[in-house]
Amino acid sequence: MKPKLVNIQTLKDKTYDELDLGDYYNGLLGNIESKTSIFIYGTSGSGKSVFTMQFADHFAGKTRKSLYCSYEEALKKTMRERAKNFNISSTKLYVCEYANFEWLVDKITKNHYRMVIIDSVQFAEFTPAQQKQLNETFRKRKIVWVFVSFGTGYKKPKCSVDIMHACDIKIFFDAGVATIDSRYKGETTKVRLFSPQRKTLQTSIF
Repeated sequence: MKPKLVNIQTLKDKTYDELDLGDYYNGLLGNIESKTSIFIYGTSGSGKSVFTMQFADHFAGKTRKSLYCSYEEALKKTMRERAKNFNISSTKLYVCEYANFEWLVDKITKNHYRMVIIDSVQFAEFTPAQQKQLNETFRKRKIVWVFVSFGTGYKKPKCSVDIMHACDIKIFFDAGVATIDSRYKGETTKVRLFSPQRKTLQTSIF
């Protein structure tokens, strides 16, 4: 990819294509660009998968075609029940299981997806080199990339540190509490999004 060279005034005058995700998600993530990468990580049962699916459903509900690639579980009863229980309903949200990388690139090439989710990078055996390849292959496309990972603690993803560092937004989940580092907000915030006991998303902010 050819490098760009501009003077500082050109940089200051440059405008960017932003996405309006509504007050709730704008408040969580900031006013994100149409080309953004998000890294969501945490322990099993922490709320990361529920948040990711609801975020994808909201995003797709804005008439933005989205692809959720599941590598941890097949398209069976448990996933169906999760979609029902959390009212995942956008017909613009597509779900696939166990997609290999070549198939994924081909599908993105042939379809105008605005969001692509890899859940999880461990089960997909997704690598930093593949992340770079996606960015380069689709550099002219407006795509929000979402990578879901296991994590043992804040800033401690499992085997995917390089992928995390290459993302614009990092969200760590621990028992329903999200710690969000977003370059679009310039600060770290903590928000309780999920109450495991009640299995419902919450919106109260610490």
